Amino acid sequence: MTRIEGNTVKGLLKTLGALCLCWFMHSAHADTFEVGFYDYPPMMIEDGRRGIYQDIFDALATLTGDHFNVQYYPYPRIGLLFNEGKLDIEPGVYPGWVRDQSTPGVFSVPFGKVVDVLVFAPHKAFAVKQPEDLRGKSVGMVRGYAYPELATLVASGQLDRRNGLNEQQLLSMLAKSRFDQIIVNKAIAQYHRREVPEYRQLEIGDVISSYDVSMRVHPAHAAWLNKLDAAIVQLKQQGTIEKIYAAYGVHL
Repeated sequence: MTRIEGNTVKGLLKTLGALCLCWFMHSAHADTFEVGFYDYPPMMIEDGRRGIYQDIFDALATLTGDHFNVQYYPYPRIGLLFNEGKLDIEPGVYPGWVRDQSTPGVFSVPFGKVVDVLVFAPHKAFAVKQPEDLRGKSVGMVRGYAYPELATLVASGQLDRRNGLNEQQLLSMLAKSRFDQIIVNKAIAQYHRREVPEYRQLEIGDVISSYDVSMRVHPAHAAWLNKLDAAIVQLKQQGTIEKIYAAYGVHL
């Protein structure tokens, strides 16, 4: 067998394996799951009910045959509904964020990342390779968000934390030179730089923290995790999830 023939056979086997997995998933019993979203572009965009997570669930539905009933809520309510068993899935969660909740849940294999980065006003960028590089600086951060890597500097007064209501407000204030630097989710910074012309002058800097995120599933559906994991793995191997992120201008 020639190398070309061997590669062709391998390709056919890979395709056949994917088709078998897809057939197996669709032949299994299809379920309906209640999913909690909140308005957080580009991850979840309530206007038009679109966004990265919506597109991922659409791809999962196609692959598994299951139905995902997505509803939007104020963010604090999602945790309450999940704990009460009224929500089955919360997307984009790092297990450590919810370990102290009454129902932490069970988790799929990771499908993405939440990356916090520094974003600078024009001509204000500098390298930040360790937290101490921010000593003596004022940094805009989202009110209520914990940044463990910077906690010691903030507590000692070596870093001046300036709070904003959310990432959108911080980006707006940065563009108006109300701050020299802020910390925001990288996906949000990339998406809004693409969508808002006056943000294109802002400079995305070094990573402050990075977390692998998964689907948080209510323990009542723990038996479904193997099916979910297989579908996520297939979407990642096909490059589908990477393409979904890229469609919103996001490259992590």
